[in-house]
Amino acid sequence: MSPEAAGAGAVEVALGPDRSSAGGDDELRAGLAENPRRIPHRYGYDAEGSRLFEEISRLPAYYPPRAERKLLREHGRDMVRLSAATELVDLGAGSAEKSEILLAAMDAGGLLRAYTGIDVSVQPMREAARRLGARWPTARITLVHGDFATALPWLRGRGTGRLMAMLGSTFGCLTPPERSSFLRALRACCGPHDHILLCADLFEPVDTVRRAYRAGCTGERPVRRLFALNTLAHLNREYGADFDLAHFEPDVVYDVPLRQVRGEIRSTRKQQVTIQRLGTTLDFAEDETFFHDVLHKFELNELVSELETFGFRCRQHWVEEEFQYAALLLD
Repeated sequence: MSPEAAGAGAVEVALGPDRSSAGGDDELRAGLAENPRRIPHRYGYDAEGSRLFEEISRLPAYYPPRAERKLLREHGRDMVRLSAATELVDLGAGSAEKSEILLAAMDAGGLLRAYTGIDVSVQPMREAARRLGARWPTARITLVHGDFATALPWLRGRGTGRLMAMLGSTFGCLTPPERSSFLRALRACCGPHDHILLCADLFEPVDTVRRAYRAGCTGERPVRRLFALNTLAHLNREYGADFDLAHFEPDVVYDVPLRQVRGEIRSTRKQQVTIQRLGTTLDFAEDETFFHDVLHKFELNELVSELETFGFRCRQHWVEEEFQYAALLLD
């Protein structure tokens, strides 16, 4: 776990277990044992998956990144002022493009001292570190390569006056048990002067959601389809699986009663898949579907109530009205 230089003045820390470890194996094995089967969403975010998701984020119909940027630009200074944070901890950092808006607000308020990025995919963070280091050369930059299960305990006692930011739709992509584990670990790692900024999708009009999540499924550059199939390609590369991508067809379904957007993959024929690393063989029936991504759409009161159950207090919230996207500042 020793740090090593990561360029641009950053320090890089590798934590285990990660997705290739025994802990990651158990998580994947458990998901594949569910009915319907589920591949935990983070398995889609290797270097290629992260690049594809950045493309999805730029699709005109895909509103969450635009809505979130609007919230951060309009209210970022208030978020920073209320938290009085001197360090931004980026939970699920990716390319850190939206986080840069918060860093700029911290700098404008004379508060910025440090940035810590956490992600299972390290390459986008390294590229972000070069960009952020060039813009704020005096800020301490730390990159943590690991998942939340390992990163949150590592953060405990390593700073004070931090703003723990979970941007994007990451929180909504966690299953209820995963959200519970995450919130318990987050509560345990926070000190008395830390704050949390949590962003989440609220319950928007059905047509708006369907347009947003069907974008990129077809056409000349079907990036959402490629993103889904990359999850299987990742298991082929890293787990010795033999998914034949030609016989799996992705789709996106919006289950309105459950308020879930599900990324599904359908087996187009009866087939077997072996995952060597797990010592597992999966039998797929023709037209059997499994999930690689599930996003929950929240009601604001429901979300606040869930957070309060784990000891968090909602200090203030902001909602982007056109697309019903929310940011909550917690202490």
